Amino acid sequence: IDLVFGYKQRGREAVNAQNVFFHITYEGAVDIDSIEDPSKKEAIIAQIHHFGQTPIRLERKPFPQRSVHVAVKEKAIDFTVLPSLAQSTPPFCMVGAPHRVYLNVALWDTARLGMKGQIDSSVGDMCLVRGQLVGVGRTCSLILPERAYYRYGGANNGVSVHVAIPSTRNREVNRLLNVHDGMHRSPLSALKPSLNGKYLVTGCFDSTVRVWRKYGRDLQLQATLCGHERGQITCIDISTVFGTIVTGGADGKVLVWDLRRLMFLRELVHIEDFGDTRPCEEVRISSVSINHKSGHILTLVSSYIRIFDINGNLVAIHSPPIPYDELLAPSCAISTDCPGYLEGGVVAVSGHKNGDVMLWGVDCERKILIHRHTVPDTIHTSPITALRLSGDRNDTLLVGDKSGKMSVCKTVRLEFLNPQELSVILKEVRQGGVLLDEEFQVANSRSMPES
Repeated sequence: IDLVFGYKQRGREAVNAQNVFFHITYEGAVDIDSIEDPSKKEAIIAQIHHFGQTPIRLERKPFPQRSVHVAVKEKAIDFTVLPSLAQSTPPFCMVGAPHRVYLNVALWDTARLGMKGQIDSSVGDMCLVRGQLVGVGRTCSLILPERAYYRYGGANNGVSVHVAIPSTRNREVNRLLNVHDGMHRSPLSALKPSLNGKYLVTGCFDSTVRVWRKYGRDLQLQATLCGHERGQITCIDISTVFGTIVTGGADGKVLVWDLRRLMFLRELVHIEDFGDTRPCEEVRISSVSINHKSGHILTLVSSYIRIFDINGNLVAIHSPPIPYDELLAPSCAISTDCPGYLEGGVVAVSGHKNGDVMLWGVDCERKILIHRHTVPDTIHTSPITALRLSGDRNDTLLVGDKSGKMSVCKTVRLEFLNPQELSVILKEVRQGGVLLDEEFQVANSRSMPES
């Protein structure tokens, strides 16, 4: 800044810094309008075009240096700087100690909405409103801006809209607000509203995908997207930020669509480590999810979690060294909204059939996903069926399972750690961010009350 706009741009300081340029490039060095000779005027203009122009000098004294706040120092922790570090901390990382990822279960509840008619109690979607955990059934999806939820899969080949969160206008939970019949030729198998509630993407058992625009209580059909074959649509995600729709089907295909032009963009190619593409009939797409900050796309195909960039290039993959046991295999996964410029953050969360919830980082050089953390509290023992991010910083994770149980997992805050845990954090910083998981878990167990 001093070289370009400051006191080192001209004069003795510029000479000492070897920051000198052709003289006519500086502001005020030549007055073009006062030159009467057209040949000379044209020559000077050509020289300026060739050499460029030096920016206006804004300051004649040194600019103040940027102050970099560091919470964890050699021998102590400065808790006063934590609020200023929050926005630059990746999701699910401790503010002040971003090398450490640790979540605890803050509360749990049971989903009650949209369960009537389901063959099981699986959770389909959740949200956290004023500290209250609200969950809906497997064939439901929340419309967050409207405090309502869609229910699909019925014989009417459409959806119904119900109250999810009571308000002054709609006080009765589960109350029917609207019904949309005949949206497809067969029952719906998947559904996803946009975060702003203005769009709805539906998938059908006949392999078709339809995009709807919401106007008040009406749904207007925008397009029917055809590309999947031989089976139902299993999962959908939509991002209005990047104008992208991603669909996965029982045919083993993951297709990317343009929301604005309503046309096909590309198919995401899934090739296993041994270099062979698995037959489509052996592959089921369990989850697709879009990062709303980077545009990256997560897919869960069989037991493989992959991250693709917005152009369809593979960013990272997690393939277990040995095939997962049936009870340990992932059942669903979501992408976090970790920006691409925040290195070391959590980019994906996976829920497993045994109830485990795992968080993953990425090693871009090796193109692999790295295990960062497994939520330690054993609240869930059934397969995880739903995951959702919550909170201003996306540092809260909502988890739902097949039994209807839901939990809220929150990132542990540095100021709430006990002295033993803080000593482990300081030790990790002194060792260059090397994680001491066993020591941290022992220190954490000492702070838990005895049962």
